[in-house]
Amino acid sequence: MRRAVITVGLGFGDEGKGATVDFLTRDLGADLVVRYCGGSQAGHNVELPDGRRHTFSQFGAGTLAPSPAKTYLGPACVIDPPAMLREARHLAELGVRDPLRLATVHPDCLVATPWLRLLNRARELARGDARHGSCGQGVGEARSYWLRYGRDAVTAGDLRAPDALAAKLELQRQRVLLELQPVAEACDPVALRELVREVGELSAADAARELCESAFREVAVSADVPPHRTAILEGAQGVLLDEYRGFHPFTTWSTVTAHHAWEMVERLGSEAVSVLGLTRAYHTRHGAGPLPTHSADLTAKLPDPGNPWNAWQGTLRCGWLDLVLLRYAVGVTGPLDGIVVNHLDHVGTGFRLCDSYEGGELVPSAFPDLAWQARLTAQVQAAKPVLTPAGPDDVVRALGSVMAPVVIRGSGPTHRDRQNLGLTFRKRRASA
Repeated sequence: MRRAVITVGLGFGDEGKGATVDFLTRDLGADLVVRYCGGSQAGHNVELPDGRRHTFSQFGAGTLAPSPAKTYLGPACVIDPPAMLREARHLAELGVRDPLRLATVHPDCLVATPWLRLLNRARELARGDARHGSCGQGVGEARSYWLRYGRDAVTAGDLRAPDALAAKLELQRQRVLLELQPVAEACDPVALRELVREVGELSAADAARELCESAFREVAVSADVPPHRTAILEGAQGVLLDEYRGFHPFTTWSTVTAHHAWEMVERLGSEAVSVLGLTRAYHTRHGAGPLPTHSADLTAKLPDPGNPWNAWQGTLRCGWLDLVLLRYAVGVTGPLDGIVVNHLDHVGTGFRLCDSYEGGELVPSAFPDLAWQARLTAQVQAAKPVLTPAGPDDVVRALGSVMAPVVIRGSGPTHRDRQNLGLTFRKRRASA
C-alpha cells in the first residue's frame, strides 16, 4: 500500500517542518520526500544527535536519514539551481553520498534568476518602512513573471537547452530593466547601486551557463515521480502567509495550503493519506506583518540559531501560542488527521496561551478574496489577545480540544526528541 503524509505549517513558517519530516522519514521508513510548494527561500532545519545540522532549502528534509529518502520537487515549486548545488555540497560534507542523484525536479518548476532577485529586492527597498517581509530570493517575482508572460518564464525544462534558455533570459532581462524604472525612483540610491552591482554586467549567455552548470545535470528533470512506498509531502512557509489566505499584503506569492499537496497525492497514487498540521508551542514570525501575541520578553528568551537576523526580514519575533490564528489556519487548510507540536521544551514558568481575542474570531472568506484578507489584516493588527497561563500539557490539551489530536510531540531539536503518539491514515482509492 502506498502511503502519503501531508505536512502543513499552521503559522507564519518556522513551525519545525524540517525536524518533523526528518522524524517521519525515520519513523515510517519513508523513501520519498515531495516538496509541493515554495522555493529556495525555505529554511527547514535538521539537527542530528551528534551535532551535525543542515538547513534544507530545496532538498527534502529526509535526506539525512540512515537510508536517505529521495527528493521530488513538484511543479508548483520554484528552484534556484546554483543554490541547490551549494546545498548538495554541504550534504555531501555531512556524509550523504551523491545527493544530486537523489533529486528529481519537475520540468515545469519555475526558476528564480539573478534579474528576478534584483527586482524583488528593489521592490522591497522601495517600500521603506512598509516592507512586506520578503526573503529577497526572487521566488515571488518568478511566479509573478509566469502569471504575466506564461511560456516566456524560465522553467527547469529549459535548463537542458542552453541556447533557448539564453534567449528567454535576455527577454526577461529587458523586461526587468523596464519594470525597475518606476521602482528605482523610490529606492535609496546607494542601496540600489549595491543591488545592481551584484548583477553587474552579467549577460544572458553567462546566466544561462551558470544555471546549466554541468554538476546540475546529475539532477533528473522529469515529470515522472520516483518509485516509492511511503512519501512525506513537505510544505513550505505557513498557511498564514498564503498568497490568498494569509494577511494581505504581508504574504508570499505561493499557495502554501494543502492545495498542491492534494494534487501531488493524485500524482503519487497514494492509497492512504494522513494530513498533519504543524505548530510550535508558541508563535513566531520572521519578517514584517502582524503577530498579535508578540512578546519582547519571550523573543529575548528564545533565540533561534536556525533563524538568524537578516537584512530582509530582521529578527525572528516570538509570541504566545495563538489558538485564534491556529483555528483560522485549520479552517482554510481543511480537515486534519493530527497536530504536530514542536518546541514543547521551551514552555516554562510564566508561559501563556491565547484562546480568544476581544475582537472575536477570524472568519475565512468564501473564496480567495484579497479585499477580505486586507480586512482580516486590519482585524489582526487591532486584536487584543486574552491570555491565560499554560504548561506543556495545557498546550497539548488545548490543541487537541479545538483542532485535532496531537499525534507527534517534539521536545528538542533532534528526531530522538520526538514521539509518535498514534499517527493515523485515512484510506483513499488509488488513482487509475
